[in-house]
Amino acid sequence: MNQVITRKQISYEIYIKDRTGKWVIHAHYSGAQKQTAEEETHQLEREAHVMAVKLIREVYNSETNSADEYIVYQTRDAESREKMAAARTANAIENIAEAEAASEVSRAPASEKSAKRKKKDVGIVGLILKMMLAFCGAIAIGLAVMIGTARLLEYLPDFGIGVSQGAFEKANFFAFILGFVVSVTPMMMALTRNFRSKDKRPRNKKDNAKPAQQPIPTGPSEEQMRQARAAALQRSLEENRSLLDAPPEDTAEARPEDEDDNAPPTPQEPVAKTPALQATRQVMRDFMAGSVVAIGETLPNLDAYHKFGVNLYVAGACDACSERNELPREQGRDILKDCVAALGAKGKMSENFCASLEQYLLEPKYNDMYGAGRDSMLDYIKDAKSLSVSVARALDFWSEKPASDAGKTGKKIHALMFTDIVNSTKLTQELGDIGAQQIIHIHNRIVRTALLNNYGKEVKHMGDGIMAVFPSSNTAVEGALEIQRQMAQHNARDDGEFHVRIGINAGEAITEENDLFGSVVQLAARVCAAASGDEILVSPAVKETYAGKRARFKSLGKRDMKGFSAPIEIFAALSRK
Repeated sequence: MNQVITRKQISYEIYIKDRTGKWVIHAHYSGAQKQTAEEETHQLEREAHVMAVKLIREVYNSETNSADEYIVYQTRDAESREKMAAARTANAIENIAEAEAASEVSRAPASEKSAKRKKKDVGIVGLILKMMLAFCGAIAIGLAVMIGTARLLEYLPDFGIGVSQGAFEKANFFAFILGFVVSVTPMMMALTRNFRSKDKRPRNKKDNAKPAQQPIPTGPSEEQMRQARAAALQRSLEENRSLLDAPPEDTAEARPEDEDDNAPPTPQEPVAKTPALQATRQVMRDFMAGSVVAIGETLPNLDAYHKFGVNLYVAGACDACSERNELPREQGRDILKDCVAALGAKGKMSENFCASLEQYLLEPKYNDMYGAGRDSMLDYIKDAKSLSVSVARALDFWSEKPASDAGKTGKKIHALMFTDIVNSTKLTQELGDIGAQQIIHIHNRIVRTALLNNYGKEVKHMGDGIMAVFPSSNTAVEGALEIQRQMAQHNARDDGEFHVRIGINAGEAITEENDLFGSVVQLAARVCAAASGDEILVSPAVKETYAGKRARFKSLGKRDMKGFSAPIEIFAALSRK
């Protein structure tokens, strides 16, 4: 008997803090890539343009549909790091006089001591005043309690209970003491606790600040910093552009035995210098040269976020060029490493980027930027003059901020997916209510896992299916392919075989009260109804907006859809693998 298993998926996200003080996401890794995420976090921390870095571990619970985040690592003293980065840039632009720095050091201790002494004096006087106010407040509360007790005792004779004058006075006295003690105790504890914590902080700071530190000089202007960063990027591109022509180090020909060790080294040649490899390198070299010029014209000031976007753009272009020339995947990845290194990646960052590229493409925006690079390469092959327009359009897209009107009613672009268990009524009659419910549980687990892995969101459960929404056609189609693969694996185990049909449509849907409405939703449901078991059908809008590389589409002709006047062409989504 199958049981519903709670699925917890772990992922890691790297965030960087730019010069404006905003945290932006840099990379996303799966749970198995923890070591890679940690290495890249520490590598980014050493970059001059990165103010701070933090690595977050996200644990998603599919049963409760909630996620918990934990900070694994975060840069300490981010403000000091910002000043140090500004100082490094300032030293590259102008020299700071050491005499001024020395005078600032000599004046700093005296002013710091006087400030601490005044702060401590003000703290003691403030504590005494607060204690006096606390006593006055406690006395007022005690008097209020005493007066209330006296009023209550005056009503006792009406109920036949006699109270003597001595008992009346003692009751009032104890009421006053009780009100005073209950109110003054927590106030005094809070005051003394705050004073002790304030008194400890200066002492710790004094102990830790024994060695005199030279003050960091004031940084340059924003315009000077912008010019310095742009110049550094240009130099990096020019210095590393030769990597595109350099063959791999491990493919050098063997040297003759009688060759002199002091002779100048001969150029290394690849083992198999095929025409496809030469053509791909030549196209990518020209493409990168034109892209550098276009990037400088569109966005000369590249921060870490935009550099990552350019890497995704170049990755899409490199893969498109390699596929066009029928170049093996390994050689295409070697060319991509050289391209990323030419863009300024240091150490193993280019290798880590290529190794994590498939994981990056699960993020909708990253996938769209990758697709923009593929389209740009195809346009460049047809017309080299189109490169500047393609680069500008891609950078504008990457710089767009997400709309902040989520929760407002209106039309938004969505990719809608419907799943449906085939012959669910017949299964209920054959298996009974309990058996049919187990089938639904298996369906829910498979579909929700695919939603989790492809950034989908469940809108509502339809009884024998699920309605879900995705941020793009790419994620919707690839999520459907994952459902199809998981269903095939389940049915191969002969453990309660059943089949699922899937339909997808894309367009503007009306969002209202956490639900979606409109003709886009209706057509997605009709497309799903037209599918057979284990089949994925999509509308023309999905086929036209899909920019991924994991699926291909086969036209099934036009079909009449209930509620739609004209026949609509539908396509079957098939995996490329």
